[in-house]
Amino acid sequence: MSDKSLHSSIIKHFCEKYNITVEEKCIDDLAVLTDELLEYNSHTNLTAVRDERDVVIKHHADSLAFLSSKLFCDGAKVIDVGCGAGFPGLPLKIARPGIDISFLDSTEKKLKFTRLACEKLGAECTVLPMRAEEAANKPEMRESFDLAVSRAMANLPVLCELCLPFVKKGGLFVAYKGAKAADIQNPESELSMAKRGISQLGGKVEDIIYYDLCDFYDGEDEDKKHCLIIIRKEKNTPKEFPRRYAQIIKKPL
Repeated sequence: MSDKSLHSSIIKHFCEKYNITVEEKCIDDLAVLTDELLEYNSHTNLTAVRDERDVVIKHHADSLAFLSSKLFCDGAKVIDVGCGAGFPGLPLKIARPGIDISFLDSTEKKLKFTRLACEKLGAECTVLPMRAEEAANKPEMRESFDLAVSRAMANLPVLCELCLPFVKKGGLFVAYKGAKAADIQNPESELSMAKRGISQLGGKVEDIIYYDLCDFYDGEDEDKKHCLIIIRKEKNTPKEFPRRYAQIIKKPL
């Protein structure tokens, strides 16, 4: 069984630092999620993070970071693209149960866990065992979401082409990234490399929110410094995007 006091101390500290409000039930449910993740991960490889404390910090707290933004809207229709084991979508759903969330990933074993976790928590969700570039071209999914989120899936130029087509005009795409990815002074940073493609896809960078997980470790660590790159969908994405994955990788926008 998970240590609920460990969950409580970490989540409450992180939420207080970044002005995030969560109910006590959220912390209890995150502890349940940890149990489910560690048990499932013991026989099926979902994540390299196998220590309970690291799960709470690196998966749960990190996923909740977007709740620090006033742009997050409970009740939104959300898609977690390349969700893997369900992050950031599962903690966001636990903290804000009013969202309508879909989990998309091409790896069915990971979606199986996500479905089981939602059933255990009594949370409604949709799971989509599909490739993002194929799903985004389906009429019922294209530009039909208020919010797309993605974490640890691909570099930003690739990620934008895979995610922005899901977002309706006026909606948001939020990329969870390391802080260095948003360094616009560096012409080789992910954001610098993605700016032209973001515009082509109908988006515009609206905000960058910086946060870190350094408080839970010894000293400052660049790898623990993260950011949210928030992109507003201003125009419809041209019909030719997203391209086939091989093209996206070979020649990012």
